[in-house]
Amino acid sequence: MPAPSRSRRPTSSGTDWRTVAPAPLMLLKGPEDFIAARVTDRVRSALREQDPGVESHRLDAADYEPGQLSVLSSPSLFGEAKILQVDALQEMNEAFLADSLDYVRSPADDVTLILRHTGGNRGKKLLDAVTAAGVLVDCQPIKSDAEKTDFVQGEFRSRRRQIDPEAVRSLLDATGGSLTDLAAACQQLAEDTEGTVTPEIVDRYYGGRVEATAFRVADAAIEGRAGQATALLRHALATGVSAPAITGALAMKTRQIARIVDARIGQGQIAGVLGMAPWQARRVSETVRFWNAATIAAAIEWVAQADAEAKGLAKDADYAVERAVTRIALAARR
Repeated sequence: MPAPSRSRRPTSSGTDWRTVAPAPLMLLKGPEDFIAARVTDRVRSALREQDPGVESHRLDAADYEPGQLSVLSSPSLFGEAKILQVDALQEMNEAFLADSLDYVRSPADDVTLILRHTGGNRGKKLLDAVTAAGVLVDCQPIKSDAEKTDFVQGEFRSRRRQIDPEAVRSLLDATGGSLTDLAAACQQLAEDTEGTVTPEIVDRYYGGRVEATAFRVADAAIEGRAGQATALLRHALATGVSAPAITGALAMKTRQIARIVDARIGQGQIAGVLGMAPWQARRVSETVRFWNAATIAAAIEWVAQADAEAKGLAKDADYAVERAVTRIALAARR
């Protein structure tokens, strides 16, 4: 039986990776493997819903042999749809470049070609041709707190669930920078709990990990919670968090305070000034009251000294960081 017909009209480039639909030519461009894997899984699932017998083939552009693309994209005996996934375009050989340029000029019917390029200029002519004729999905890393917040909220929206803004913060603290870990945590919380996900729920599932993060240490210090800051610091260092990671978090937090400590702006403007989500801005605005221009300037100096010591100027990096954390916490209390 022939495969069900599908619309072959390509969508515009820069398609949202959350909603992208199958297209004859698809370029996943950028170094973020999680997004590329999510898009590939989404496309495969969509095609299999339309045609359970869809064929799937995977190639490496660096080890490509001439003619493979033509053979694999040719019509199958029973007319099943096909998915051709090609990895490592950034290392493509000349044979793949030549064959793929020919293919892009006349894509095969009922074939979805997914090309993965992690970065660099190799194959620019091909990338431009696919971008013009097909679908480009940007697979750039999600780095900023605002982007990660949007990511978490999007994960819960896609499951028709809600998560409290403070719970988002707790989850980001717990899972670090890996999108894979963050997505897995969102999935677990969505599947194992009911109602709105609160900070208490996040702490129940990931409390041990939250306590070991550099940002939790920094938050306790700049809010004047000296005892808790010291306890969190020692636990973090004991569980593998590096001293420079702690000083990095302290540096970011103290700079945020310094930028607005004497500024005559309302809470609603802080998010724009600091480039962060509103719920993060509320926390910063609440923390500013512990500081003035002189004390935050001193704190920044202590962090700079501790950072230099943690990176080699001191024999005991852990002690240097603990001294800075204690100084900052006590200054905030005063």
